[in-house]
Amino acid sequence: MNEEKNLKERIEKRIEYFKDYPLDNEIKRALSELGFKKPLKVQAEVIPMILAGKDLIVKSQTGSGKTAAFAIPLCQKIDAELEMPQVLVLTPTRELTEQVKNDFADIGKYKELKCCALYGKQPMADQRKELKKNTPHVIVATPGRMMDHILNKNVKLQDIKYLVIDEADEMLLMGFQEQLEAIIDKMPQDRVTLLFSATMPDEVYYLSQQYMIHPENIEIEPEISNINKIEQIYYAVDGLKKVDFMKKAIEREQPRKAIIFCNTQEQVDNLFEIFRKWDQSTCAVHGGMDQQLRMEKLNAFKRGEYKMLIATDVAARGLHVQGVTHVINYGVPFDHENYVHRIGRTGRVDQNGIAITMVIPSEMDRFHELEAFLGYKIPCKGGHVDRKPKAETGRRNKRERYRVEKRKGQKALVQFSAGRSNSLLKASDFVSAIRGVEGITSEDIGKIDIRETVTNVEILDGKERIVLNAFKTKKIKGKLFRVKKG
Repeated sequence: MNEEKNLKERIEKRIEYFKDYPLDNEIKRALSELGFKKPLKVQAEVIPMILAGKDLIVKSQTGSGKTAAFAIPLCQKIDAELEMPQVLVLTPTRELTEQVKNDFADIGKYKELKCCALYGKQPMADQRKELKKNTPHVIVATPGRMMDHILNKNVKLQDIKYLVIDEADEMLLMGFQEQLEAIIDKMPQDRVTLLFSATMPDEVYYLSQQYMIHPENIEIEPEISNINKIEQIYYAVDGLKKVDFMKKAIEREQPRKAIIFCNTQEQVDNLFEIFRKWDQSTCAVHGGMDQQLRMEKLNAFKRGEYKMLIATDVAARGLHVQGVTHVINYGVPFDHENYVHRIGRTGRVDQNGIAITMVIPSEMDRFHELEAFLGYKIPCKGGHVDRKPKAETGRRNKRERYRVEKRKGQKALVQFSAGRSNSLLKASDFVSAIRGVEGITSEDIGKIDIRETVTNVEILDGKERIVLNAFKTKKIKGKLFRVKKG
C-alpha cells in the first residue's frame, strides 16, 4: 500500500530534470552527454511506472520520445553483473531495431551494458556467434528473426525480466501476430510486459488481455512538443519548375543538415539522380533499396557524412537524427499525420528548425485540408498565386478517373492471385508493396487473408481503385500478380 502511495506521489510531483531521477550516476552521465535535460511528456509519465515494476499499455505517437521512455528505466533495472539477456524488445522493422539498439547502447554505455540487434537479411551464423561470445543484456529483434533464433536454440530467455512490444499496431498489421504469441509463450511468466502502440485496434487490445497482468494505461495526446521551435512555410510552385525552385530555396536557406521527404520511391529515385549531380553531399533511402545499403546511408547521414537525405516516410520511420535544421516536403503528404511526423524531425532538443513544403496547383486543395487538420494557416513565402481550379467538364481525363471520393470507413476487398500454394509471400510483403503506392498509408490497409491460391486485402476509405490501378503494373517481390476487386 505504501509503495502504491509513494508511486502516486512521485508521478503527481513530476520530477522536472533527469538529474533528479533515482538513476545511477553512469546513466545520468550518459543522458547529460546525449543532451537529455528535461523529460518529454511520455517520458515523465512512463519512467516512474517502469521503475515501480508496472505492466504498461502506452498509446503514444511515433517520434514522441517513447524509446527513451522505456530505455532509460530499463538500463537502470538491468543487473550488469549478470551476463544473461534480461530485456527483450520486439520491433516491426530492421531500421527501428537498429535505432532502439543504438539508443540502449548510448544510454547504458557507462554501465557497460551489452546490446545486440537481430533482424533478417543478416547471416544467422554471425548473429549466433554474437549471442554466444558477447552475451547481451538487451536483445532488440524483429519477431521473425527472434523466432528463428529461439527455434534454433541460439538464445536463452530464462532470465528475461522485461519484454517490450514496440509499435504493436504496426507489427500486427504486418502479420507478426503468430510469431509474437509464440515468442511470448516461451518467455518467463514472472516478467514485466510493456506495450507501446500509436493506435489501439482490437488485435492490440486482445494481445494485452492475453499476456499482461493488470496493466496501467497511459495515453499521450498527439502533439508536436517542439512546434513553437519550427518555422513552417510553403512555396506555391509550378510542377515543371519545382526542382529548380527547390534548389534556389536550398541555396538561400543553406541548411546544415536537411531531410527531403517524398511521397513515393520513384520520386526519391528521380530527385536523387538530379541532386547528386548538383550536390555531392546528398544520399537517398526508401523501402525498395537493399537493406544493407539503406542502413549504411542512414548511419552515414547521422554521422554527418551527408548534408541532405532524400527519403520516403516508410524509410524514415523511427529515424531520430540530431542537428536537422530543415525538413523539406517535395510534395504535400497524403496523410496529414505524416506531415506532423516529418516536421518533427527538426527543432529537436534546444535547436530551432524550418519546415518547407512545395505545393503545386493540383495539390492546393489537399494542402488547405492539411491546414484545416492542423488548425492554423501556414504562410506562403512565394511562387504563383493560388489558382482557381478549372471548371468541370463532362469528360474526365485518365488521372481524374481514379481520383478517390472520400468514403470514410468504407471497406472493400482487393484480391491478388497469390496464396499459400502458389507463392511464398507473407502478409508483410503485401503491406510493404501496398504502402508503396502513392496515396496509400498503413491506415488504409485492413485485414490480410492469405488463402490457398489467392490473398484478400481489405482496403479502407474507398481507396481500392488506387490499389487496383497501381497493381496492374506494380510487382510484389519482383513478380506481377493478377489483381481484381474481391
